[in-house]
Amino acid sequence: MSFAVNTNNFSFYYGKFQALKDLTFNIHAHNITALIGPSGCGKSTFLKCLNRINERGTDVSHNGSIQVFGHDIYHPTVALPELRKQVGMVFQKPNPMPLTIYENVIFGARTHLKKVKNSELDEMVESALTRVGMWDDLKDKLGKPGIGLSLEKQQRLCIARLLPLKPKLLLLDEPCSALDPAGIEAIETLIKNLKRDYSIIIVTHSMSQAKRVSDETIFMYMGELIEMSQTKTLFETPKEARTADYIEGRFG
Repeated sequence: MSFAVNTNNFSFYYGKFQALKDLTFNIHAHNITALIGPSGCGKSTFLKCLNRINERGTDVSHNGSIQVFGHDIYHPTVALPELRKQVGMVFQKPNPMPLTIYENVIFGARTHLKKVKNSELDEMVESALTRVGMWDDLKDKLGKPGIGLSLEKQQRLCIARLLPLKPKLLLLDEPCSALDPAGIEAIETLIKNLKRDYSIIIVTHSMSQAKRVSDETIFMYMGELIEMSQTKTLFETPKEARTADYIEGRFG
């Protein structure tokens, strides 16, 4: 099986604070990989390193390397817009644009793709909304505002917004934290369906969610990789005492 992500002695700093410490591991392609660990352990920082959006802040630096599908994403020749087309991200709180449903879906395409015909945009909208299971519900409401949808559908819309750019890697930073149980179930089902075509990394504080949706799990603590293995193995027979303590609720 090929790898979506290879990290090699990767460290990341906010000023003098070292948020990630010498991370070395590989994440398989076309898997769902869960990142777990207590708040502040570096999960979201690592996720944002994969499309380099944490560089929007000032005074950040790194050592080591990260490859995404074999390409060194910190190489000086990397164009960030191209990287972010390949590595899409969805955040904790749904963040649709203050635009129509149609314009939300093609926002990235309008930004990154040149000379796209209206007929092609229409096809992108139908394809993306079909992929996230909303075309039948929304095909007659494309001119309505995206922010008028339920939170679950807003999050689906945010995922749909990534798809016209044909990303290879989807980053999901606690995508269900703002949703009710029915919404959580719907998004988890969608995530599992998307695995056929995308590699997915999900940050979650929910141990049960990690067990339900992921193929492999990474446990991080204080910026370090503590343990990584197949999800069933990590939860049933963890090798590290800190992993066992965390998943059994003794800290975190």
